[in-house]
Amino acid sequence: MKHSKMHLHFLKHTFIIIALFFSCASIAQDARFIVVLDAGHGGHDPGAMGDIAREKDINLAVVLNLGAMLERNFKDVKVIYTRKTDVYLTLQERADIVNNNHADLFICIHTNASKSSAAYGAETFTLGLAKSKANLDVAMRENSVILLEEDYRTKYKGFDPASVESYIMFEFMQDKYIDKSVEFSSNIQKQFVSYSHRSDRGVRQAGFWVLHRSACPSVLIELGFISNPAEERYLNSENGQTEMASAIYNAFIMYKRNHDKMSGRQNASVSTHDLIVNKADTSKEIVSTKVETTESKNTTILNDVDSYPNKANEANQVPIFKVQLLASSGKLNNKSPKFKGLKNVDYFVEDGLYKYTIGKETAYKEILKVRDKIATKFPQSFVIAFVGDKKMTAKEALMLIK
Repeated sequence: MKHSKMHLHFLKHTFIIIALFFSCASIAQDARFIVVLDAGHGGHDPGAMGDIAREKDINLAVVLNLGAMLERNFKDVKVIYTRKTDVYLTLQERADIVNNNHADLFICIHTNASKSSAAYGAETFTLGLAKSKANLDVAMRENSVILLEEDYRTKYKGFDPASVESYIMFEFMQDKYIDKSVEFSSNIQKQFVSYSHRSDRGVRQAGFWVLHRSACPSVLIELGFISNPAEERYLNSENGQTEMASAIYNAFIMYKRNHDKMSGRQNASVSTHDLIVNKADTSKEIVSTKVETTESKNTTILNDVDSYPNKANEANQVPIFKVQLLASSGKLNNKSPKFKGLKNVDYFVEDGLYKYTIGKETAYKEILKVRDKIATKFPQSFVIAFVGDKKMTAKEALMLIK
């Protein structure tokens, strides 16, 4: 009897240890970097139509290629697809997949179209107010899928994809993911040029509903123009689809390396991955090449420069913390209603956006107090830092002063 009780006691503790093991394994799995891949359009929504191809098919082929590369080469990345077959999803359903899975990165794949068959080239969009009619036209076309839904005005809170007035909402963005989105977009465009040898139409901004509703760094890629016969043939080919997916894969490696470095995960498995450096590498072993982490070089401090650390402070790596309130495509007056009740609002220009800040603190806990005071009016505000005129994230700054 005594031995029986001891045996039961041993089994009980064994089961507890096993349960803890699987619990820890589950937590470790959940801690993986999550990327959501979205093939635009689908089902009864074909997207743009060419002479020999449909946008929805090109988008899906590139997404499946990209997803296979990520799944094959990254053990610490979980790939989630909004669709893997020819099915229709609303824009909100796509954004819900991103948010419900707590994604770290959202990549939307689309194919462009124009009334002119001469238009060509690849471009990548981040969320923002369209600065040109061409950008607005792209956003309107991609958002027009909303019109296929019943009662879309109620579902999308009065947003009308065909009305220019509806896009004014994107002028006063409070998007804390814009910097990371621009970083990834820049990587993508560089790879489209260097790897895929496509014409670079640049990183652009426009009001895409699916990006607006997704709570993570997000980009929408226009692979090329299905209305251009040469680009349509390329994008409809297996070779073209693989090359474009490979270029995005390369950009992801660069982004992920920088993400891991900033997260203190320099030894993560991504550090062993390398760029695809020639076309033959796509289906073979990926060869090694050195990659330099990209940093934004387009930051210009325009206001209250003297308040930043002097060169002596810069040498000592002393950061100044600020709270970023919002970003705008146009310059705002300090007396703007947006800043009512606030004093000493500063701004700087980065990647064509005017970014407004408040507070100048060397102590992180003090800038958190500033953010807490304005959190009700600016719920998506976040802390940034400067060392001299170099902007960085709060996490990067805190690593300097440890």
